Order: sequence, then C-alpha cells, then structure tokens
Amino acid sequence: MKSTTVGSACCFALLAGLVIGCGESPPPVVEAPPEPAPAPAPPPPPAAKPIQLAELKPLTLEAGASATVALQVTRNENAGPIQVRVEGAPEGLTVKAAEIPDGQSAGQLEVKAAPTLGDTALAAKLAVHVKVGEQAATGTLAVNVPELGLPTFRPVSQILMQPGNTKKVDIKIERQRYKGPVELRVENAPAKLACKVAKIDEGKDSATLELAAAADAPNVSQAIRVSTSLFGRTLSAEVPVKIESQPFQVKTFRVVTLAPGDTQFIEVPVTRSSYKGPLQVKPDALPPGVTIKSAAIAPDQTKARVEVSVAADAAQRVHSTKMVTTGGDLSSSDSIVLRIAGADETYLPPAIVANPEIIPLLRRGSIGGRLTAESKQALSDFYGGTPEAHATVMRGLKWLAAHQQPDGSWGLKDYGKGIEGCDCQGDFEKEAQDCRTAGTAFGILPFLGEGVTHNRAPEQPPELAKYQRLVERGLIFLAQHQIRSKDDKKDGYLGGSMYAHALGTIALCEAYGLSQDERLKVNAQLAIKYLLNAQHEKGGGWRYSPGTPGDMSVTGWVFLAIRSAQLTGIDVLKPPLVRAGRFVDSCAVGPSEAKNSRYAYTPGTAEKLSLSAAGLLTRQYLGWKKDEPDLLAGAKYLMENLPPESGGNLGPIYYYYYATQVLHHMEGPNFDLWNHRMREHLIRTQEKTGHKTGSWNPQGTDWGARGGRMYSTAMALLTLQVYYRHLPMYRFVKLGG
Repeated sequence: MKSTTVGSACCFALLAGLVIGCGESPPPVVEAPPEPAPAPAPPPPPAAKPIQLAELKPLTLEAGASATVALQVTRNENAGPIQVRVEGAPEGLTVKAAEIPDGQSAGQLEVKAAPTLGDTALAAKLAVHVKVGEQAATGTLAVNVPELGLPTFRPVSQILMQPGNTKKVDIKIERQRYKGPVELRVENAPAKLACKVAKIDEGKDSATLELAAAADAPNVSQAIRVSTSLFGRTLSAEVPVKIESQPFQVKTFRVVTLAPGDTQFIEVPVTRSSYKGPLQVKPDALPPGVTIKSAAIAPDQTKARVEVSVAADAAQRVHSTKMVTTGGDLSSSDSIVLRIAGADETYLPPAIVANPEIIPLLRRGSIGGRLTAESKQALSDFYGGTPEAHATVMRGLKWLAAHQQPDGSWGLKDYGKGIEGCDCQGDFEKEAQDCRTAGTAFGILPFLGEGVTHNRAPEQPPELAKYQRLVERGLIFLAQHQIRSKDDKKDGYLGGSMYAHALGTIALCEAYGLSQDERLKVNAQLAIKYLLNAQHEKGGGWRYSPGTPGDMSVTGWVFLAIRSAQLTGIDVLKPPLVRAGRFVDSCAVGPSEAKNSRYAYTPGTAEKLSLSAAGLLTRQYLGWKKDEPDLLAGAKYLMENLPPESGGNLGPIYYYYYATQVLHHMEGPNFDLWNHRMREHLIRTQEKTGHKTGSWNPQGTDWGARGGRMYSTAMALLTLQVYYRHLPMYRFVKLGG
C-alpha cells in the first residue's frame, strides 16, 4: 500500500513540474533567467500615392458619328484593374467605358452621338472617374456636337408641260455645313408622269429631275416631292407640276377660200390658260403655191392677224394645213382649211375628166371617178384628201383581204374562222349576226370603192391589182347564193334581211358598172327586181322582211341600191320611186319651218340624227335641188353635229357615213370643215397594232354589236373614199376640158 502511495505522490510531483526523486530530497530552487526584451516594431509601410488621370482633349462629334477618346492613367505603383466610369452624358450622347486591365495604364472611351442630335449645337461636360483600389481620380471630357447644318432645297417654280412632252428640271440645294452625297427620290407623282432623278454628288449642289408625260396623260396640277434622308431626317422640296393639253390656243380652224393670185388677212382669236408669255404661230406644211406668213403674238394680245397668199398659177384644190403655235417649249396646233377656187365652180376640173375610158361613167353622182389612179388623185386633191387618208384606206383593205374565207365570203360573226393568229374578234361581237350576204358585201364594197373589180384595177398603187381575184371570189359567192325562181317574191334574193340584200345589191351593181361585165348585169337586175317587189305597196318603204311597213333605216339602204343601179345604166321604173318619196315624207319630223330637214325611224316617232342624214341623202337622190330650203336646213343641222376633234372611239359611223355623202354632194366650206374632222377622226381611230391593224373597233359604234368589226371597218373605209367613190351631184361634167 505504501509503495503505491509513494508512487502516486511521485507521479503527482511530476505532474506538478517538480523533480523529486522518490525517497530523495528535492533539488535546490534555481531562478529562471529573465525574459528577453521584445524586438522593436517594424516601421509602417509607406503611404499609397494617388493615381492621376491625364487631361482629356475636348471632342467634337457630328450627329450620328462616333469616336474614341484616349485615357492615360498614371498608376503611381497602384496595382490592380482600373475601373472607369463616366457621368453627366446628356440624352443622345452615349459613352462606353472599358476597364483598364492590371498592368496597363492606357484605355479609351467610345463616344457616340445619336443621329437625332444636331438640331441645335450641344456642349456637354462629362465627368470621367477612374479608380484603382481606394485610389480615384476624376477628369472632365468636353464633348461638342455642332449643329448639323443640313442642306436645304432651293424653291422650284411651277413646271408647265403637255401630254407627250418631257422636261428636265434642276434640283438645287444650299449645302450649309453638309458636304456629302445626297441621294434623291421622287414621291407623289401624278398618274401618267414618269419621274427620274439622279443623286447630288459630293461637292455638287444640283441634280437633274427628268419628267416625261405620257401622250394620254390627263390634265392635272399636283406638287411632286423630291426627298432625301439624312441623319434620320427627311428633307424634301415640292416641285409643282401642271400637265395641261392646251395652255394656250390660237383658233385657226376655218375654211379660207382664195382665188389664184389672192392675198387675205385672217383675224384669229387667241386664248390663254396657264401660259401667259409671247407666242409664235406658223404653218406646218403648205401645198404648192400657197404662202402663210408666221405671226408673233405679244403677251397681251387676244387676237392675231395671219396673212395668206396664193400664187397666180396655183391649182384648184382643198388642203388642210396645220397651224402650230409655240410658246417657250410648249405648243398647240389647230388647222386651217384652204380652198383654192377657180373661176367656174360648177364644173369638174379637166384633170378629172381627161381619160376617155371613164367618160361613159362620168354622170353627176356617178362611180366613174374611182377607175383610174389619176382621177382618184385629182378628186382627192380637189376635195381634201391626204396621203395619210390614202394610207389608212390601204391598211383597211389589207385587213379585209386577210379575213376572206376560202369560199370567197366574209362573215359578220366568224370572220376570223380558220385564220392563224387572228385575235380580232372580242366578246363585244358575240351577238353579231351570222350573215354572209352582208359580210361579203361589206368585204367587197371597199375594194370596189378603190376601183378594183374582178377584171381591172387602177395602175397605182400596184397592190390593188392583187385584190382582183379576191373581188372575183366574193362576187361568185354572192351570185351562187342568189335565188332564181319563178316566184317574183323570191327571184333574185341574195339572202339575209333586207339590209343584207340591199348591201349585196349595191355590190353587184357597182361591180357591173365598173367592170362592164354583162354577166354581172343579170345578177344586179335580179337583185333590184327583188327589192322593188319587196316594197310595201301602200306605205312605199322597206323593212326587214318583204312587203312589211317600212322604216327609214332599211329604206335608206335600199334607195342606195336603187341609185347604184341607176348610175350603172340599169333602168328603174318611176312608180316605186314615187312611192318611196311618199314614205320619206311620212318620216319627216323637222321644225315647222323646215319639216323635211330631219327624219324619224318610222312615221310618228322622234327624230334621229343618223336617220336625218339617211333621209337627206335619199332626198338628194330623189331629185332635190342644191338650193332646196329644207336641204340647206338639214345640212346646217348636220354641221351642228361634227365628228369630234379627239378621242379613240369610232363612234356613230352609221351617221357619219350618210352625213359625209350628203355634205360631199353639197360641197363648199361646210363639207371642207366636215371632211377635215371626219378624215382625221377615222385616221386617228384605226387600229395600229397586231392582227387588228387596219380595222376599226366596233365597240361604241352604232350597230357595232350586230355588225361587228366587219361592219365598222367597211363603213369607215367607204366614208374615207368619199372623194372619188361618187362624183358630187350638183357639179356638171364638162367633157373635152
């Protein structure tokens, strides 16, 4: 137990840090050595030096532009990335600042001015802050965005132009501060006005705007805009444009009758619309022996005086001359019809009757004038034909020739059948009558109108001779389809309605008269016989079917057939003519002072312009004299309804056909004016392109839906041939010069 206690005590003593041997005396106490003095504290680190931001150069920046600004930071031994921050940028000015990496001292700012700036000058002071750790510095960046000084357009005066004309207009700018290119565009242009504009190159201050008005451009006054886009802004100038077909007019349209050796001064009115400046009027082309002096017209003049002179040896003729008035680059034109009259206005001139071959057919109103090229040319000159009118006729004959069927006929409804490439027939003609008698007559008559039969043709132009076989085949078709019968009500019938039969009769009579082929005389006589037997016995007229009460339209065509027979020597008994005269009387509906000057379709109905013309022509053929008061009143009525000056629609060709013949027989200034309008209208409205070239569109014509393109084309050609198709009724034929 003792030892255990001692051991425990020893252990305790050890734990107490004493060295006491078990059973031994404790060692002497030794003093611990003194603790060493503490080491002196290290000196504090040196204070950090502040960073420095180099002075920032002021920046001038255009609106919409961007630039970089160099940053230079003096670190002064400050390590770490440099943070960059910018304050104070106004709206529209953006600054992108990138951190400068550790170890680098240079950086940059990206500054961008929005395109919306620049309306006024901008001067901004931006605070640029840089920081490394706890060290920071601030600098000031002055940014100036000057006023843009965008270009401005100079004002443009009104541009006055006419349909079919072109103009070049200078578009000018005041550049201000802007020196770059200016791209231009055109907006708000009116219909039918093409506009083209080039850019304004750098360093230039103008560009050319090209304007081209279509020939059919309507009259319009409108401001177009020439615009550009710069810096997000649209800059524009208004260019006022006025398209006007007649900015001024010198109205020369009239007939001037002069004898050889005469000089006349003609006073013509001057009217102005948009153009107010000086004018010059002069003739475009004149016939030999005629002189018209050009006349200057001052801005304040409302009338002009034109001098016309005719040489003493000038030939008798009627000639339309275009009078052209110019003002600046604008022009207008009107016509003047010159009639050079001889001392004796009652006889045909010798040139027309010089050929003994045609003397047998040269009675008043006859068809003999078309037999030779010389007589046709003389009559054309004498009554106002032109080379353009003749060319129009030749195109029409070519179209007719191209549409004859293999059996020699022409159709009103299916005239294009089997003809490769023919697209002439439109939906408008789907209701056309399927009548080959009328179609074939319409096909033949214009060739006969040029003097072409199956056995002869004028020497000029040479292509007329090529049409002889065509005419022959058409006549054979009519003859083969003519009925021969012991029944007088059927004998001689050509087919179709009374209209169709009358047309076929005219063709047979004219072919006989021109060719003098006795074989055709029989066909013509039979056709006339059928017409006379078809007359309404009591009323005296004709209608669609034989023996029915008449109407003025069918009666007019029938009477043309009767007159054709008479002109070719086929006798027509007088009683049917007397009855026909009574029927025409019954349709007269003119005013009380001139009842027989206008006519209705049937007795008791209202007057119609076309049937008034048909009635007047019938009256002439029934024997009215030239000075008959009702004929003069009727002619005046026709002159109140002239063909139009413009337009592309053929119009009432039925009326034109009859009225042209009435006035041609009357001759004189009325016919000269009518003829000018009629001739130019027919030339203008003829088809000029494609397979339809040479024809006339039936849409918009009277009876066009029933007769179709064959009807409208034939009627137009017969109207254009008026100069030589029939000699005038009231002028004597003086044989032997």
